[in-house]
Amino acid sequence: MARETGFADCGCAPVAPLGGSKEECRYLEAERLGQFGQMEYLKRNVDKRMDPSLLLPDAKSVIVFLAPFSSGGCCKTEDGLKISEFALGQDYHTAIKDKLFRIASLIEGHSRVFTDSAPVMERAWAVRAGLGFIGKNNFLISPKAGIKNFLGVIITTAELPYTDKTVPNGCGQCTRCLEACTRKALYAPFKVDAAKCLSYKTIEAPLDEADNERTRYLEGEGEKRLSGTASQKWIFGCDDCMNACPWNRFNKDGWPEFTSNRPLLEKCTREFWENLTDEQFKSTFKNTPLLRAGLEKIRKNISR
Repeated sequence: MARETGFADCGCAPVAPLGGSKEECRYLEAERLGQFGQMEYLKRNVDKRMDPSLLLPDAKSVIVFLAPFSSGGCCKTEDGLKISEFALGQDYHTAIKDKLFRIASLIEGHSRVFTDSAPVMERAWAVRAGLGFIGKNNFLISPKAGIKNFLGVIITTAELPYTDKTVPNGCGQCTRCLEACTRKALYAPFKVDAAKCLSYKTIEAPLDEADNERTRYLEGEGEKRLSGTASQKWIFGCDDCMNACPWNRFNKDGWPEFTSNRPLLEKCTREFWENLTDEQFKSTFKNTPLLRAGLEKIRKNISR
């Protein structure tokens, strides 16, 4: 079913608490160091993040799916605006969940479906399900399907055959991802300060943070440091650390629904965004990742 519905890979692991694991240690350290930015939801329901049985009583299995979104790179307009590759089509939450629900309907017992919208440690479970390893850039990296994959999860009360393998870390001595992060948000292997991350700044950060960012720029911090180069600017997301990874050569072609807006977005210059009304924005980009930031924030990202 996973193959038939377009997933690049899937694996299954038995439910067990993550308490005491290296994943929990890294998570709690990041929280203690204040590296979640203003994403307060990351501080809630930590107990559920570390124990899937709290999300579904009598849960026995965690099934993880890889949904590829690679499409030839980010979107670039003629005047240098860049939008992250993951955001060039439909909202991945909806697209993936629709397929997961179909699969879950065939599993005996009770199941719950998750895609980056609940307290689930998707990457940790992907590792336990034998799908790959966590890279120095904190992405899940699959030897079979590369690095550009969304993760979908089904937690179920059914007891299923489990993956009996561990994928060794394949980063070696490579540090290309760290070198590519101009803001030094990725400041050490496996360590990221979200508060400094350009993807966080352009999507998740409250508008007042964007205003403060603009102030620092005007005071001399510089366009190159904020956006990579003087001629190109990330206005939604940032793919620099991901694009630097050699494992990109194993990426699978992304689902068509993840690229459906590329032709339009390639024409969305500064003038387009300046003249767009809020009503037009919501109508044009309905059910897309761009709604997460909103029109006002995208405009601030452009003027930053």
